[in-house]
Amino acid sequence: MSFMFVALTNLATFESLQPNTQGYRAFLSRYAHYVLTRAQTFGGIFNEISLAQQPTASSPSSGKSRSKSRSSSAAAAKPKTPPLCEDHLKYAKMVLKAGLACSLHDGEECESTAMCVERVAADLMGLSAAVAVALKRELKSSSEIEDEALVKQWCEFYSEELLPDTKQFVKKTSSKLDVYGLYLPSRMSATLPQELLERGLKLGNGGEESKEQGEEETKESLQESVEVEKDEKSDDTEAGDVSLAMSNAGASIDDDGDDEEEEEYDDEYDEYYDEE
Repeated sequence: MSFMFVALTNLATFESLQPNTQGYRAFLSRYAHYVLTRAQTFGGIFNEISLAQQPTASSPSSGKSRSKSRSSSAAAAKPKTPPLCEDHLKYAKMVLKAGLACSLHDGEECESTAMCVERVAADLMGLSAAVAVALKRELKSSSEIEDEALVKQWCEFYSEELLPDTKQFVKKTSSKLDVYGLYLPSRMSATLPQELLERGLKLGNGGEESKEQGEEETKESLQESVEVEKDEKSDDTEAGDVSLAMSNAGASIDDDGDDEEEEEYDDEYDEYYDEE
């Protein structure tokens, strides 16, 4: 961070000594905004995100001092603000946006501006590495993730904005820095493995999947109940038809029996009167 302020001071001095400095003033404004944003958000190497240079627990000799040191070291090892908190995500987006605005335009190239841009590019690479380290630690942790939605937002920011934009900025800037003997690393110091990134991007989908599954099960049960009702109605209709047919058949049988009885009665009646 101190080098950024020195570069900013040198650029301001250079700008005041040159007669035609309109282009340098525009870059100076953008770079000053980046330096102030950077100083107000994170430390020199993004310790707030990467948790680098955290105090380690010592090995005391006595029992009392051992218990005290354990409690103090545990309190010191646990940061007051979680590394992947919502405020840090907001600050990281601010730093990225301000850093990308420091790309050199036509008429702004000189040794002083090249040094400033080299610092910005290296700084954005450091931010990408810090976020990768924090996400790797969070996603590989054996304990349950407290805020899955927030971690998913960090993964989306890393994969969609931070990493690709930083790579593009470094690639675009490297060709302009070579003229002044300034070189940037060709690779990031730390990256997030693809399998862990995919795992992070899938966080927070369990509730939605279970909800959709529950809705599908409800639809299936409703369809089954409707089909059962239709089957019952069809069975009742068939049963009614069968009973009606049986009743009609029984009535016809009774009518036939009555006709036969009447014929027998008439025959007997005729025979009786013939005998007389």
